[in-house]
Amino acid sequence: MSSGEVRQAIEVQAEVLGPVLYTGVATSLAAALIRNKGLGHDKYPHLLPLLVRAEMREFLESNPAPNSWTIGGDSRKMGQLLLTQRDLSLEMRFLKERRRTYPGGVPIAGKNQVRRQQWTSDPLDIAVPEPTRNDIDPVRVLLLWDFLDGQTLDQFTLRIVHTLAPGVHGQAVPCDLIVDVKDGGTIFSHLKFPGSPEHDDFFMVEIAEEEEGDSGS
Repeated sequence: MSSGEVRQAIEVQAEVLGPVLYTGVATSLAAALIRNKGLGHDKYPHLLPLLVRAEMREFLESNPAPNSWTIGGDSRKMGQLLLTQRDLSLEMRFLKERRRTYPGGVPIAGKNQVRRQQWTSDPLDIAVPEPTRNDIDPVRVLLLWDFLDGQTLDQFTLRIVHTLAPGVHGQAVPCDLIVDVKDGGTIFSHLKFPGSPEHDDFFMVEIAEEEEGDSGS
């Protein structure tokens, strides 16, 4: 893809996938809350995100995403869930944000070297090779959800971000694209995190999740 086409492709796919992704998270969160009944989120904060991820996989297996997106990842590794569009060479990893723990909400990659490499990307303004060979890495983005209200737990936010680096604890992970996915498939794309005046060019966030054997978040 030429410069700018990758960014546009992500935004187009976010809008196309919006309805099924939003419905999927809403359905998965509701099911997870039922399964988790009696176990307080404050006492066991890792349980709901793990349940939501498992429920999201089940939902997508029963409600396939449009535009030839396929389900991937190893569910035995903390419920790892990936969505891939091979023709566009795009991959999304489904994770929960941790806005109360990390600046901006997106968790860091952690110590796992594979994840650190996957969090490290060239800016989207750089052209990406056409996926003509199996060994070409896809453009990787994160599909992130979080509770809108940490007390009620029944509403959520959903967005897609493209990270540039694995990040370090106490600092935000640099990203060059954030697409907020809204109910009905509408999106809002921006480069700066609202309410974070110290960063003018890149949205800085931090991401933490399944470390292929780590506890969930």
